[in-house]
Amino acid sequence: MKKLSVILLFATLISSSLYSQVGVKISSLPPNEVKNYVKPASTWFGTYFNSGTYYDADVDDTFGFKFNIVGMWTLIPDDQKTFQPNPQLEGVETPDPTATVFGNKSSYFLSKNGFFTYPAGFALNAIPSGIVQVSGSFFNTELMLRLFPKSKFENTEVGLFGFGIKHDISSHIPLLPIDISVQILYNNFSIEYSGDIEDYTNVQSSNFALNVHASKTIASVFIVYGGLQYESTSMDFEYYFEDPNDLYPNIADQNHKQKIDGENNFRLTLGSALKLGFFVMNADVNLTKLTTFTFGLSFDF
Repeated sequence: MKKLSVILLFATLISSSLYSQVGVKISSLPPNEVKNYVKPASTWFGTYFNSGTYYDADVDDTFGFKFNIVGMWTLIPDDQKTFQPNPQLEGVETPDPTATVFGNKSSYFLSKNGFFTYPAGFALNAIPSGIVQVSGSFFNTELMLRLFPKSKFENTEVGLFGFGIKHDISSHIPLLPIDISVQILYNNFSIEYSGDIEDYTNVQSSNFALNVHASKTIASVFIVYGGLQYESTSMDFEYYFEDPNDLYPNIADQNHKQKIDGENNFRLTLGSALKLGFFVMNADVNLTKLTTFTFGLSFDF
């Protein structure tokens, strides 16, 4: 699980050293601007952690065990690539829309201390990612776990804890032609970059979801499934505001924390799976704020 691509991706996204290569750091953004710049990342976190959690509504009535490797491909729409900046400075005209962390071209404005240039984004049209999870079931109830104990790699510390609880409600309804389950999910992810003081960044992402999903098994090997899900994402983003242009002296040279809610609230999932003994392959599409395709390889005992 140390190769979770989300960890590698976001470690890159928040790395101030990458921004410094083009002469701009995220630490140059005041708190109100940083919130809009980072918000699409919060939305992506919710999309990522609330994907790939089922392919079958049927839960064993005795004992079952699953090991899942899930890959994801998330599309980034244009409305997640820019935001309208608001410098909130006297005598400064409103700049043109500028890039978010997922965008490309940055904007600028002329202040009393010269030109201020917003950071560019990473020009992403899609984000590949993946995750590993294990599940155990007993008496038509399944517990899913995702775990990456807090570990430090040079100046970056990361950790993940997630779980899901699912119950097969169709087990209480005799002769129902399909399987139906309800599922609750919670994931908490943290990453802290503590290099030089001006590069400090601390992210805590909490993600919750509640879904109902159904499936139908055909000829014991082919499964079609779908579900409706409510979800929410909240990210605490703490960073050091350096203010190199000396535009906000009252709040400069100190840490600031912003609570940033993601925009993902509801999703529709449609997919199918092929079950060959204990080996399962599945694929689905998740229609939400960031459309996501998932692909899974599972060992289902």
